[in-house]
Amino acid sequence: MLTSMTLPAMLLSEARANAGLSMRALAARADVAYSTVARIESGQVDPTVGMLSKLMDASGFQLQISSAQRTTGPELAALADAWRPTPRGDKIDWTRLRAFLDFIVRHPDLTAAATKHQPRPSGSPLLDNLLAGMAEKACDDADLRRPPWTARVPALGEPWITPGTPRTQEIAQATTPRQLAMRGVTLAATSLWREPASARL
Repeated sequence: MLTSMTLPAMLLSEARANAGLSMRALAARADVAYSTVARIESGQVDPTVGMLSKLMDASGFQLQISSAQRTTGPELAALADAWRPTPRGDKIDWTRLRAFLDFIVRHPDLTAAATKHQPRPSGSPLLDNLLAGMAEKACDDADLRRPPWTARVPALGEPWITPGTPRTQEIAQATTPRQLAMRGVTLAATSLWREPASARL
């Protein structure tokens, strides 16, 4: 199994071998203790970038770090509190939901990680279904398997339609993503999903 320390060990061992140096010779060239080289190559320690670069230089190689990639980001599960009850019904924090979806548009490679964990029950069946529908649509759009937890979120007992004029509701009915419609939620797609160019601003 590869670990976080495997790559430095392999890089250094291969560079040293290609240079025709023993561990002691490399340690002498780099002016470090023999035990440092031995422990790095055996995978016992994870060297700093500076130390690995120094040892690679002494072997006649240059360590290059070509890029850094984001490995974590916001999670859908963190949105379980994106609402508050009011006398007129659940008030959803649409801004937070849109911000999450904008992130997914900018980082589609993180869709699976961002939707993997189930949000805790929020206390709002509407929000629970919005989050499940968002996860389903995000994964469907990315041709990914839907996270299993979405199937455990029951659809709304009573259908919900976005408040507004009859014309607004007509547009919502015509443009609701199927993932939300299947959950009893009628909401114009543009209420959450912006055009990709806008989401990247």
